[in-house]
Amino acid sequence: MPLRRLFLLLLSSLVLLGFAAISPVAALAAAKGTDHPLRGTSAGTLTASLVTGAATSSFTGHLCPLGAITGGDVVTFTVTGPTTFTYTGTDTLVAANGNEVFSTLTGSGTFTSSTTTQSSQVNTITGGTGRYADASGTFTETISSVVVSVTATSETTDNAAIFNGQISYQA
Repeated sequence: MPLRRLFLLLLSSLVLLGFAAISPVAALAAAKGTDHPLRGTSAGTLTASLVTGAATSSFTGHLCPLGAITGGDVVTFTVTGPTTFTYTGTDTLVAANGNEVFSTLTGSGTFTSSTTTQSSQVNTITGGTGRYADASGTFTETISSVVVSVTATSETTDNAAIFNGQISYQA
């Protein structure tokens, strides 16, 4: 008899789990967002303070599924060696429909010559506006930069970036 009770308890537990899995509450988790590949390119400029390491950038490009984008970063650079650097900051992407995607970022790079750098950054999506209000995901940017001007206190570069990752949002 105890074995039969154990079997009935197990069976009733499985039935309850089955109902929970198909209930409207379980369906809400999927409704919060759908994963989409985030891929594309951008081009823009960055101006950095040679005194503080603070920098801002602006760029335009095209990202699937956002369409034509504009955007900008606010970052702080730290030189970590004779040919290396790291940086952290925030990023805003403005999609073709005007909705925004926000992310935090960390990156590192190498001075490949006196006028060029290569860097890679990881962006963690923290939300946005409109359809991207609850967005999440991560993407990487591979960035090639060329110095276009230098003063005693600042440096400006032209940048080309390749984006690759994913974004989850409610469509």
